[in-house]
Amino acid sequence: MRWMTRHFTLPILLGLSLTSISIAALYVLYKKDEEDIKSRKNKVEVSKQFTVECKIPRQFVPAVIGRSGSVVKDIQNKTGTQIHFKEDNIDCPDRICIIKGNYENVHLAEEMIKSIVQNQPIIETYVMYIPQSTCGGIIGRGGEVIQRIQTISSAKIIIDRNYDPHDASAERMVTIKGTGEQIAAALSQIKDKIREVKEARGKLEASSASRLPRGKLSPRNTKISTSEQVQTTESLSLQVSDGLMEVYVSAMESPSQFWVQVVGPSTTALDKLVSEMTAYYNDEQNHELHILKNITLGQIVAAKFSCDEQWYRAEVISTPEDGQCEVYFVDYGDHEMVQVDYVLELRTDFLSLRLQAVECSLANIKPR
Repeated sequence: MRWMTRHFTLPILLGLSLTSISIAALYVLYKKDEEDIKSRKNKVEVSKQFTVECKIPRQFVPAVIGRSGSVVKDIQNKTGTQIHFKEDNIDCPDRICIIKGNYENVHLAEEMIKSIVQNQPIIETYVMYIPQSTCGGIIGRGGEVIQRIQTISSAKIIIDRNYDPHDASAERMVTIKGTGEQIAAALSQIKDKIREVKEARGKLEASSASRLPRGKLSPRNTKISTSEQVQTTESLSLQVSDGLMEVYVSAMESPSQFWVQVVGPSTTALDKLVSEMTAYYNDEQNHELHILKNITLGQIVAAKFSCDEQWYRAEVISTPEDGQCEVYFVDYGDHEMVQVDYVLELRTDFLSLRLQAVECSLANIKPR
């Protein structure tokens, strides 16, 4: 009996062992097939690319692209998509943006782009007209003033270039583009600048009213009546690369040689300088303090002009002889024989203002 039990037990155990091994083998094979199927499915899903075309209004394209493409690159990195724009068609108000990737990522990238467009501020256009005489002050030398206004306000400012340079009463169109806040900021600065220019011009006109062209028409050579003085006051406009430069004729010798001063803040600064020099050198103690022992050619000095008895900056252009020397008034352009007692050392701080006289001549002028 024991022998028979042992005889049947061994095959049964062996059969159970083989069955377990087979089941384990089948399970391993099943899992492998399942993983292969999942892998192939993932590969199919990855390889299945979607393409979407998205229309973007032309004015919002820079915001979507970003500086040096920073915005669009960020969207690509976050969504795992590829984004590029179709060739630009200037006749179309929109740019076509193409997004490639799987369905979910393409949809996400599209929503991010739409969000950028929807959150862009509304750009408005404001048009105003300003006196032509104030344009120079608003533009500034080399456009520095208008560039500063644009930087501070973040608005785009365009001044119409079509105008008549000979019509002082004309107005020029100014177009301001930006958000409502940007336009308001730019408009406020422009109005402030116009008011500043008008105030400065009022001071300049008051200053010019008392001036006369000096030189051959100077009162130091001939006595001129009040009516004649009004007739000799002149102003010119010199054509430069970016517009017109207003100048004042300060001295004349001939059409081929005359001097001008550029009209601007330096004009009133010169008036103030002359007043300060006159008050200073008319003081006896200061006069004695600045007497020159040696007067040399080319020396910059303070000299009294015989016409108005005021003191000006001057250059010595002849050696002293018979108690006199000839000087050239560097801020006006004329010259005069002056007593050496009225040629004094120039205080160094009186040289802080640049020399004002600019020598000119008329070109292509023939007598009749």
